[in-house]
Amino acid sequence: MKILIVDEIGFIRQSLNQKLSRHNFDTVAAESGEEALAILKTDFSVDAVLTSLFLPSMNAIDLYKAASKIERFNDEGVIPPLNFFLMVTREHGTSSPKMKELTRDALAIGFKDLLIKPIDTELLVSKLKGSVRGQEKKSEPVEPQPVMAAASSSTEESRPSPKRIDGLAVMQNSLHALKKEMCESIDILLEEVTRKTSK
Repeated sequence: MKILIVDEIGFIRQSLNQKLSRHNFDTVAAESGEEALAILKTDFSVDAVLTSLFLPSMNAIDLYKAASKIERFNDEGVIPPLNFFLMVTREHGTSSPKMKELTRDALAIGFKDLLIKPIDTELLVSKLKGSVRGQEKKSEPVEPQPVMAAASSSTEESRPSPKRIDGLAVMQNSLHALKKEMCESIDILLEEVTRKTSK
């Protein structure tokens, strides 16, 4: 399978490329919707697209609509439509009703699924393989849960947490997740360097 990764952050593109390559996926990357469209117009071997919700000058929904107008074909005829997967941060799902509405709209128009960053590799691989086999059904919109949960509902009702503390907890969780992903990426790079120098 060949996967197009669309994200304006280079580290995320590199990390996903490393993870998918280890599972024998071919990958190509773009940092904007325009670059992604240019690739899709010329490379019909792409099977699926992993795209962030927000991209420079367009969002993932605009990218999907533009990509769906591209006629894809090969020597055997018309190629089936691309499978699109939406990548969002947990904050996108909890920050405002507008964000939730955008993710719902994406799933309603045809996105295969919603993935929360940092993306679990095994889950991603499973969904990608399932999308090509056609065995997975489109999931219902995912409602990301707030990171900071109260110990019990009674405690939460009697003493609600200030919004600022919740926001800081969400930010702290995101930083921890990013740190973990960076460490995994560095480990992969070190393994590759070790293999090349030992030859």
